This record gives sequence, C-alpha cells and structure tokens, in this order.
Amino acid sequence: MGSNSTVKAVPGVQNWRNITIGDSYTRSYNYDRAKESHLMKNSEWGAVAYLTHSQYGRNGHEIDINNSSSYITGNGGGSSNASAVSGVANAYNTITGAKASSTGNIYGIYDLSGGSWEYVASYVSDGSSGLSQGNSFANATTNPNGYKTLSTKYATVYPYNSSNDTNKNNYTEYKNTEYGYGDAILETSREGDGLTSWLKDCSGFPHTSLPFFVRGGDYNFGIGAGIFCFSGTDGNSGSSGSFRVVLSF
Repeated sequence: MGSNSTVKAVPGVQNWRNITIGDSYTRSYNYDRAKESHLMKNSEWGAVAYLTHSQYGRNGHEIDINNSSSYITGNGGGSSNASAVSGVANAYNTITGAKASSTGNIYGIYDLSGGSWEYVASYVSDGSSGLSQGNSFANATTNPNGYKTLSTKYATVYPYNSSNDTNKNNYTEYKNTEYGYGDAILETSREGDGLTSWLKDCSGFPHTSLPFFVRGGDYNFGIGAGIFCFSGTDGNSGSSGSFRVVLSF
C-alpha cells in the first residue's frame, strides 16, 4: 500500500502498516485533493462488497483469502480459508492468485479478504480514550446520537448503547436508528458478534476501547475473513492494520 512517506498501490510488496488510523486518514486525505482523496468509509467498502458479490463480480462465490503472513499485496491463498504462509502463495497475475480479486481476474480489486485488517473512516461516538488515535477526524465527545449529528463527508459516525457499550448492544442500537442501512453492515449480518455476516464472515461491532471499524480480516483469520467481515479496533499503530485510499472522479 505504501511506504513511510508515499501512498502507492503496488502488488507484490509489503503493505503499509504500523500507522495509526488518524495518520491513515491524513495521508489519504492529502494524497490527491484534486480528486478528493480520502480514507475509505464503511459505505464505500460496502459498495465494493456488493459489486464483488453480484453477477458483475464473483456471483456469490467467496473470494480467496490473502494468506501471506508477510503481508504481501495481491497474494492469493488458493481458497477462502487457506492457512497462513510466509511470502507469496500465488501471485496476483496467476490464474489462482487472481481468484483473490473482486472479479476473479487481474482487473479486480485485491486484498479485500485477509492480508491485513483495513481501517475505514467510521467509528462509534462513545467518548472512549481510544478515539484519540483518530484525532485527525474523530470527535472524542460522548454522543449516543452521533450517527445522526456528527458524520462528515469523509467520516461516518455511529451510535452506541450508553447504558451498556458492548458490540451486540451497539449493533442493536444502530439497527434501531432510522439511518441504520446502506453500508453493508446490517444488510449482511445478523448481530454484532461472531461469524454472523454473510459467507460466515466475522461480525464485531465497535465498542468501548475498540471504537473504530476495520474490514476484511487478516491473513490468519480463516473463514472469518472476507468482504463482509467487520470488527472494532483501537486505531493504534500496529502490525496488522493497513488502509485504502478512495479517489472521487
């Protein structure tokens, strides 16, 4: 995905990790202002997931996981739950490797399942200390109705259960709001915990010390990884979190 200074989209290299979600947002925003570059949001990930799942993508067939423990971009594991390998199992431009793309060929989008978790500019407004990691875009003020009031063009805010801030309760809180659909969370999952998303992908709604959304799963997440996988993270700089830039034309 990049280096310590420049964002790139390159196959066959280690992706950019060890970066906070706030820095990911800033790097993405500054990448190309003429094309309104920004850190991907849940709604945009959802749009890609729907297209991948449709007849114009994989037609209901789950994409193969990127099972590279070396975090090599474009790698294909050969199945949706392949065990982790060091380096590359199948390169992006091979027949097997291309099955890890959104279209099943080299012209699709890679690394949507596995590789590393991907930050998205989406969070719950529970006022937790973890929100400080997203200080470039996250509002740290406690606000149970955040989804209705605090979302911006480049970041989406979600409500939480102020009485009991857990993943299941926050999922239910979101489900009960009038704004609760459109980002491939409620439409593709049964609850905010477990392997309860479509294709048995993981569901882990953000809560307490894990207020930010991440998508896709990582290289060793097995069947739980995938285009409908979502979970929570503290947004800290770590070895398993990366990001994706969106351009608007």
